[in-house]
Amino acid sequence: MPTRGAARLLVLLLLSVLAYAVPAAADEPVPVPVLDVDFPDPAVVDTPNGLVAYATGDRVPHAWARDADGPWRRGAAVLTHRPSWSREGGVWAVDVARVEGRWLLYYATPVQGMGEHGRCIGVARSDSARGPFRPVGKAPLVCPSYAAAPAAQDPLLPRDPTLPRAGVIDPSWFRDADGTAYLLYKTDRLPSTVRIVALTPDGQSVQPGATSLELVRSAGVLENPVLTRQPEGYVMLASEGDWTRCGYRTSWRRSTSLLDWSAAESGLLLDTATTGLCGPGGADLVEDRGGRTVVFLHGWTCRDSALPCAGSGKWDHKPRARGRRALYAVTLGWVGGLPQVTGWVRPR
Repeated sequence: MPTRGAARLLVLLLLSVLAYAVPAAADEPVPVPVLDVDFPDPAVVDTPNGLVAYATGDRVPHAWARDADGPWRRGAAVLTHRPSWSREGGVWAVDVARVEGRWLLYYATPVQGMGEHGRCIGVARSDSARGPFRPVGKAPLVCPSYAAAPAAQDPLLPRDPTLPRAGVIDPSWFRDADGTAYLLYKTDRLPSTVRIVALTPDGQSVQPGATSLELVRSAGVLENPVLTRQPEGYVMLASEGDWTRCGYRTSWRRSTSLLDWSAAESGLLLDTATTGLCGPGGADLVEDRGGRTVVFLHGWTCRDSALPCAGSGKWDHKPRARGRRALYAVTLGWVGGLPQVTGWVRPR
């Protein structure tokens, strides 16, 4: 039988763990990660052999599974090396697409001339979704003209003086109904803008003569754009808020025009209040082999458990909480062309 001191210690430990758990209603259990490791900003593709996921990290870590509920297995980095125009640093928020028989990986990597976090966008290719991916070309695909890098095919000219000199991140590939391929991306820091530029059919270059266009501008953080097309219009998912906090969330916008979002509708898809998760963001859409729309996203879990972090503050600044951005999956339905959560994928 435990001593009174040991029992008191056990109670304190339980209270400490529960302080990081988000309570859930009895009939609405808190979603569980399908992969409970640090796997931020997931990008996921469906292949004949199953799903492959990619994350922010050193040269793009990846994981794979037969189905969304796993089991997921982690693999090594898929990018063979940073391009010659990049400096050392993590590769952020990639996107992967299969274009004309090749797998293409769009990535944001650090460059000189834009401060500690300034990044530009490049493209790499592979014959396999699991890599290895090798950088294409000797210059960035998208990069502001003020960066210390070779001139990019999309240099954001003329420069907008209302935007900070912070580079571009969060590339996202999209193909329209007429077959034209586009790249969406974010200009970093505030104000946030999402831009779009047309690509060549092989997806490895900016279309000759094409100029990037601003779609959305926000005074707050707006990032990780992902675009899909429904009969009622184009739907963009994006993350909003501070990625280090539980208030990070996923929103949607809908426009009847691909290149004009001035009259777009908008709404909230995922946040802490509706999911019980801490910072549900970094979302990517996948149409799986069963015809479902699955959204993969990350959320903060704490203390080496599958329990969401809870409370205020920056979770990347709390080493004792051992916070990490785990991988979740949720299924979507479309009601009048708008996204609606239909259920959470639970791990096997």
